[in-house]
Amino acid sequence: MNLGRLFILLMLMGTWLAIPLPALDEKNIESEYIKIADKLVCQCGCADQLSICSMQNCHSATPMRAELREKIQAGMGMDQILDSFVATYGKIVLSAPTMKGFDLAAWVMPFLLLGGGLIFVSWIAVKLTRQTPAPAPAAAPTTKNSTLLERELQDFEEES
Repeated sequence: MNLGRLFILLMLMGTWLAIPLPALDEKNIESEYIKIADKLVCQCGCADQLSICSMQNCHSATPMRAELREKIQAGMGMDQILDSFVATYGKIVLSAPTMKGFDLAAWVMPFLLLGGGLIFVSWIAVKLTRQTPAPAPAAAPTTKNSTLLERELQDFEEES
């Protein structure tokens, strides 16, 4: 009896593994297509991502989409596909700059400029709100200075 049950179980597993799953493969291809198409920009001038270019029969998006699907079905990985599009169209085909080399400045500079602007505005605000100390009152003239001052005034009056 156990041998019969084992045989039936093996038959069921064999048929289950033999059934093709095209819907699952199609779903994987479609999700991979959307992920990669979101990283590419249509080259027709609309500046939209390849997945959302709304131009009907776009002279750029239609062949790029077909090429993308072919490369996914051929089993190429995301990095390989993106590199092939960059080799064909240049870095302008990427929807976001890479995290390598000079492209890293596109990610870093906005934050540096924002930080610098905040520091500058804070410095100006502190400078404008800081109260300047009142000037010290003039010191009373000493007796030596007062006699000298009187002598100078007398000389001036005599000359004029």
